[in-house]
Amino acid sequence: MTLYYPTTSTYANFPHPDYMSPAVATYYETLENLPNGTVKSITTNSYYGAPVKSQKVKPILLSTGLGTSRYVYATLAEDLASHGYVVATLDATYDSPIVEFPDGKVAVANFPENITTELVAKFYEERVKDAVFVVKSLSMASLTSVIPGVGEKGLEVEKTGIFGHSLGGAAAAGAMAAEDSILGGVNLDGSLVGNVTKSGLEKPFILFGAEGHNRTMDETWKGFWDSPSKGWKRELSLKGAAHLTFCDFAPLIEVLGLKNLFPKEEIEGLVGTIGGLRAMEIQRVYLKAFFDKVLEDSEGKLFDGADPNYPEISFI
Repeated sequence: MTLYYPTTSTYANFPHPDYMSPAVATYYETLENLPNGTVKSITTNSYYGAPVKSQKVKPILLSTGLGTSRYVYATLAEDLASHGYVVATLDATYDSPIVEFPDGKVAVANFPENITTELVAKFYEERVKDAVFVVKSLSMASLTSVIPGVGEKGLEVEKTGIFGHSLGGAAAAGAMAAEDSILGGVNLDGSLVGNVTKSGLEKPFILFGAEGHNRTMDETWKGFWDSPSKGWKRELSLKGAAHLTFCDFAPLIEVLGLKNLFPKEEIEGLVGTIGGLRAMEIQRVYLKAFFDKVLEDSEGKLFDGADPNYPEISFI
């Protein structure tokens, strides 16, 4: 788990953390056949070890896509932290590619050749349990050793948010159903799993899909939408987006000039045709607006309908 949070300290007194741990960086460079040192060249906007601004900042959990590391969601996490939230990005043991524990132990994902629906359900259930555990842990006094300045009472978790990508989006819905203090969530392009596909949720939730992924083609989304629940909900579509547009891959490919390393069709199949920086800008705006609405009682109008500033967003 990585925690991102707001601070009022002088940044010069604290170092930038690496974008990824060395082991995870090596994994991604090898997987994508990237030049050695590509990941090391990325500078984060975070500062390691700075004290938290206040104990009253509200927590948001972030659950990753299946087989994906928490590190590749840093951009969304950093942005929400810059607006006053504590964001906990969660790896999933034996699901995320490499998970490194504080005692030095390393757990490596071990997927079978064919991933069955039963295995996906197992991973989903473990992610939901992890999310609920983290919510409770953020309120504990032991957190003082993790976040400088947090105080003896830990964080106030009575109003918590959650979002996730792919299977993490499904886990966001499941965690909301399991934990009363999680008041709202966002699913970034993930098919849903579990009881919420029939029962829905009584709390605010957004289905945020890549182009073409909506409830007309995803039965789990349709079941959720047509459920008898009375929870506030919206379904958004991001034009030109593909499944991996909803993580750091899209902007990094653009910023690091990696497009020429891969065939155009492969790039577009992964991160779509929308520009990576533009896609990330839109996600940041809509995620902040949602959590401001749910956790800060903001009366913004971004979810009332189409906005001319963001023509790539359609309400389904």
